[in-house]
Amino acid sequence: MRSLLFTVLRNNLLQQSVKTQTCNWTNSLSCTTRDISTQLYPLLAGHSKWANIRHIKAAKDGQKSALFSRIARQIRLAIQDGGSADPNLNSELKSVIEEALRKNMPMATIQNNLKKFTASKTQLKKYRQDVRFKQKVFMVCTIYTDNFAQLKMDMSTILRKGGGVQIDAGHLFEDFGLIQATADKTRLAAGESLEDKATEDAIESGAEDIEVIDNESGSVHFICKPEGINGVRKALENKGYVVNNTEHIFTPLNTVTLTPEEKADYQKFVDKLKEIQGIEDIYDNIEVDEAE
Repeated sequence: MRSLLFTVLRNNLLQQSVKTQTCNWTNSLSCTTRDISTQLYPLLAGHSKWANIRHIKAAKDGQKSALFSRIARQIRLAIQDGGSADPNLNSELKSVIEEALRKNMPMATIQNNLKKFTASKTQLKKYRQDVRFKQKVFMVCTIYTDNFAQLKMDMSTILRKGGGVQIDAGHLFEDFGLIQATADKTRLAAGESLEDKATEDAIESGAEDIEVIDNESGSVHFICKPEGINGVRKALENKGYVVNNTEHIFTPLNTVTLTPEEKADYQKFVDKLKEIQGIEDIYDNIEVDEAE
């Protein structure tokens, strides 16, 4: 499959399998999306995928700013996965620390976390729990914990009191690996656009779709299969990209609309779940109001 993509690119036939669309990011920045091949990757075809991802990211990013406990888990995971507490030797850890500083986490707190997690012998493991809330709302909760049994007990109590039940909602969502990166624009050839360069780099790195968020800053988002996130990330870094964030993201195949009362009820339920240490992200099938 990869060789076919190379052939398509080399023969300048991308116009047969590439769609260019114009959209608006949540902060109204002009951006361009490009589906590398809607024929080879039909699951990823259509711009609704990017619309869903933008809405989800906007909502989640708004929630993340004050969640230092979440950032601390990301530091721990970066040390665990990268095998080093030195950001000069661990690019993933370096990205997490930079994100922590952008979120105004004090450097002293970051250093304390580095010391604590370097000495820790227990490892976080990733889990997933699907939930249905009051018949209508379906949720995917991603979890990182070293005590899943206790977390499940805490979660069960909240579900029982709040009107939720554990189910299998896998058929209601599709998942992607999302890589948010900044391109080194000095690597652009004369007359080459950021979109063309990012598309070529995506193909060579194993990504399946791109979105140019901002030409001026070089901000690009890449989509790949979830299991390929680490490989694509490393390949992009080798091509000069600065990776700002990587994420396994879930988008609903269909959405539901809630009344204001239902929204308030659901938000209370979600807030209770977020109090549980280890719940990293919550994705749902609720229609996002453009005005929100």
